[in-house]
Amino acid sequence: MNSGRRFIGLLVLLCLVRPVSALDLRQSWELMQAQGPTYLSAGHERDAALENRAIGQSGLLPKIGITAFDNHIDGTQRQPDFFGNNHTNDLNYASRGATLQLRQPLFNKQKTAEYRQGKYQAEYGTAVFDGKAQDAAVKLAGRYFDVLLAHETVELAKAKLNSFNEQVASTQRRKQLGDGTITDVDEAVARRDLAQAELIEAEDNLVVALRLLQEYLGQAPDDIATLQDTFPTPPLQPDNLQAWIIRAGTDSPSIRARRLNVNTADEEVAKAKAGHWPTLDLVLGYTAADSETLSTQNQRNRYTSAGVELNIPLYSGGYVSARARQSVATRNQAEEDLNATRDEIISGTTREFRGVQSGEARIHALEKAVKSSERSLDSSKKGFLAGTSTNVDILNAQEQIYTARRDLFEAKLRYLLAKLRLAANVGALGDDDIASANAYLGPRLSLSF
Repeated sequence: MNSGRRFIGLLVLLCLVRPVSALDLRQSWELMQAQGPTYLSAGHERDAALENRAIGQSGLLPKIGITAFDNHIDGTQRQPDFFGNNHTNDLNYASRGATLQLRQPLFNKQKTAEYRQGKYQAEYGTAVFDGKAQDAAVKLAGRYFDVLLAHETVELAKAKLNSFNEQVASTQRRKQLGDGTITDVDEAVARRDLAQAELIEAEDNLVVALRLLQEYLGQAPDDIATLQDTFPTPPLQPDNLQAWIIRAGTDSPSIRARRLNVNTADEEVAKAKAGHWPTLDLVLGYTAADSETLSTQNQRNRYTSAGVELNIPLYSGGYVSARARQSVATRNQAEEDLNATRDEIISGTTREFRGVQSGEARIHALEKAVKSSERSLDSSKKGFLAGTSTNVDILNAQEQIYTARRDLFEAKLRYLLAKLRLAANVGALGDDDIASANAYLGPRLSLSF
């Protein structure tokens, strides 16, 4: 018994001391789905839109209602008799009753249009949610990557500041030994001061980037996963822009939503024009009343009724015609919005496709630039000792290294973000795309200050 308790205690201790993995992009996506206010808001909007299906259908289903009354009559009644003489009677009685009525539409073009419109509005809500969910995933990745870039910028700014501090100390020593000039010292100090200002700005940007990420996650992470050293850039599948454009035109949530909006507007036109059409309802009723009227005092009435009710609109002051013209204009606007969205999606797909394609080449070019910048710095230092390079050459080479490293880090993040945006444009961004981008992450990055 005691050994079992010791074993359980050991397991608990191991769980407590086991290092907790850093928050990565996939976990961030799951966290945002669970508690992110932006994502949850989109979900509530979708749930509200789905109810339009039941709302539209309700117009074609029976309506059942009860009307009840309980009145007290107090007054006088004057009645002539056979000889023409008026007699006055005091009235003091209770009048009670209730009517149960069922109304079932038999022919109603307006309600039929509302039924079809409700289905389109429900599908529109789903399409809007799909678009917002994918847009939220892209924005989440963008804010996550902004934190990584801001942190990398801070680290590079610190390294650059340390490097310039060393250069300041080196030039001061050379001047003290009579082998340097005050100009060299001033140039190194100026670069050092600029690096200090850049570090302050970088730290501010990191704080802001973390706050923006917190908006999406609902909490501020302490540790997140950053980029791995290895960064493969496999070709797109398919690698043809036209194939992506065709897919976007078919599957894009934004285009699908706009298309459904046009369908909804079409039904609004049908609903408006239906104002000229008659309606026919089946009406069933049951009435129970006591002393319902003056002529039925002290009587208890129980009766049922069944029939059809025809309503023929003749003139509504021009409302129906004006409403029809208004709905036609709204439908035309919806069609133009669809065309504009289609053009926007095609442009966005083209931009992101080119971003992935050129991003691969840019990453390879910057990788070479980092290595060549490092060689340039070594050459500048050797040349300075040989008298062929100046202190400015060394400072410029150091500046170039850190700029190239930051540009390379940013290019990698832009490449990943372009792939996610491309998938979102064609309505295909899902957990697999998040997992694919997440595979580039690994090393733990502490965000504590």
